[in-house]
Amino acid sequence: MCGFECRILPKIRMTHEEFVHKDDVCNLQNETTKERTAQYFLSVDVESMNRYHNRVRQILMASGSTTFTKIANKWNAALIGCMTYFREAVVNTQELLDLLVESENKIQTRIKIGLNSKMPSRFPPVVFYTPTELGCLGMLSVGHISIPQSDLRWSKQTDVGITHFCSRMNHDEDQLILILYPHIVSWEAEFIDSQRIWTEYALKRQEANTQNKRLTLDDLDDSCDRDIPRINTLFQKDRHVLAYDKGWRVRH
Repeated sequence: MCGFECRILPKIRMTHEEFVHKDDVCNLQNETTKERTAQYFLSVDVESMNRYHNRVRQILMASGSTTFTKIANKWNAALIGCMTYFREAVVNTQELLDLLVESENKIQTRIKIGLNSKMPSRFPPVVFYTPTELGCLGMLSVGHISIPQSDLRWSKQTDVGITHFCSRMNHDEDQLILILYPHIVSWEAEFIDSQRIWTEYALKRQEANTQNKRLTLDDLDDSCDRDIPRINTLFQKDRHVLAYDKGWRVRH
């Protein structure tokens, strides 16, 4: 179904009463009573994994005389597209996780071959993962790449120490490169946030009607880039073409 494999477990078939709380498990609830009636387990189907694999192969085959920066940018675009679409389903699909790590290694190997060398000492992780603003390739990762111990000695020569790790993502020894997944909100959180924002929008619109004025983007500045679909689509010039039903776009 749209690239996902979904397994639904009703509450009446659960061997124990407690619901499972994991990234790849979402809750279904009765719209009237708001009672949780089932859970669904997400994963990525084989066809979507093959499609992503073919996209990586296409990047590799089309990278004959392409610059290394363009190869890294194509990899970043493919990875972001995959992760932002499947989100928490990636965590529950071990085959896709293995494919992502394998593809990342293939991209790096292609760059190494372009320099006619695969010697590890010539290609430390800093070459691939440091941002382009600092002269490197700025590749994104999902593979928990370790920072070599020899590179950590430079962090001990500064007064501020390591600054590019988020506090909630620190490794015990600050030795892991940041990965993409923790920065992506899960679909379940998006749906919950969507309900809240559309409820707030309805209240603001009702208040504006009572005051006989029109809502503007400034009134919705805190939520214009959120929700499903995004609130700011209501202010586009072709908004009359779009039909909405409780926050969901209706296709005619």
